[in-house]
Amino acid sequence: MKSIVQCITNNVTINDCANAVLAVGASPIMAHHISEVEEVQSFSKALLLNLGATDDYDAMKVALMAASNLGHPVVLDPVGVSGISFRRKFALELLSQKGITCIRGNYNEIRAIMENQAIAAGLDYDKNNNGTNSISMLADCMKQYARENHIILAASGETDIVTDGCEVAYVESGDAMMSSITGSGCMASAVIASMLARDNSMKSVVSAMKEYGDCGSRAADLTRKEGRGIGMFHQLFLDELSLANWDK
Repeated sequence: MKSIVQCITNNVTINDCANAVLAVGASPIMAHHISEVEEVQSFSKALLLNLGATDDYDAMKVALMAASNLGHPVVLDPVGVSGISFRRKFALELLSQKGITCIRGNYNEIRAIMENQAIAAGLDYDKNNNGTNSISMLADCMKQYARENHIILAASGETDIVTDGCEVAYVESGDAMMSSITGSGCMASAVIASMLARDNSMKSVVSAMKEYGDCGSRAADLTRKEGRGIGMFHQLFLDELSLANWDK
């Protein structure tokens, strides 16, 4: 039986996240109303909280409590916390509530959570920012934060970084074309939640990010071979996700 993954995610990417969960062999349910999320979590195996769904923050708190009580893995995608204080404050509120298993964001979003401050005006990582922007420095800070908060951190970037506070893994996969479509990060978080539903471990997060990036690379190669653009890439990316071996 497929694992059901409850996804409270933003309207811009809700369809892509649902398709990503299906592609990796799980079943998505996009329950958002505060009156239904506790019940839905009772028969789900994992929970995704995407902070782009700003209208659903109260529902997220209820769903998180239900998931925590049931021992279900919870993935937090802190979309926009690097530049929006409202979202950053709420992310920290969720973390204080306990129960978050993994935070997956881009470099700036992860830094904003750890440092509790704005990192960039935009939502994406700027490799020219000063501060904790080298991979090794970021990895060291992530490891300490993960250890202190008993959480898995996954930072997506030119090199993905994953740590549980004890180990640090570097994932070299993906393609620049992935950043040219809306929702590639949101889908990555949905894939991670789906994999954690099967095996709640750092290994699952690393494996998910590696396979996800490889799917993006294959889709980008096929798109360029055909001389096409992001429309074809988007379609091929979903195809590659559905064809990949997620059991390895």
